[in-house]
Amino acid sequence: MPCPEVVTGHVAIPGEDFERIQRSVDRGQNMWRLSPVRTAQEVGIVHLGLRMNDVYTFVEQYRDADSGLMHAVVRVKHRNCTYLVNLYQPEKQGPGGIWVVESVTEI
Repeated sequence: MPCPEVVTGHVAIPGEDFERIQRSVDRGQNMWRLSPVRTAQEVGIVHLGLRMNDVYTFVEQYRDADSGLMHAVVRVKHRNCTYLVNLYQPEKQGPGGIWVVESVTEI
C-alpha cells in the first residue's frame, strides 16, 4: 500500500454524536458539515490521514433507495494515491442536513 498513513474501510469516529452535530449546524456552527467536500476534507485531515493540499473532487450525490438516506462520493488525490470518500446524511436529508464520512476506499 503506497499511502499507509490514510485510514481506509468503514469509518467510525469515537465520540461523533450526529444529533449534537446537527443541532450545532442548525445554530449556525460548523457549517462545513453541510458540504460533502468540506466534510471529507475536515474529517479527513483530523482523523483519516489526508492533507489540506490534497485534491478533493465532488463525484456524485444520490438517495439510497432502501434507506432513503442521501449519500455523496468525494474523490481525493493524496500523493500518488486516489481514494473515494463515501458520506451520508444521518439526521436531516437535503440542504440542511449534516454530512458524515461512512467509508474510505482506495481506487
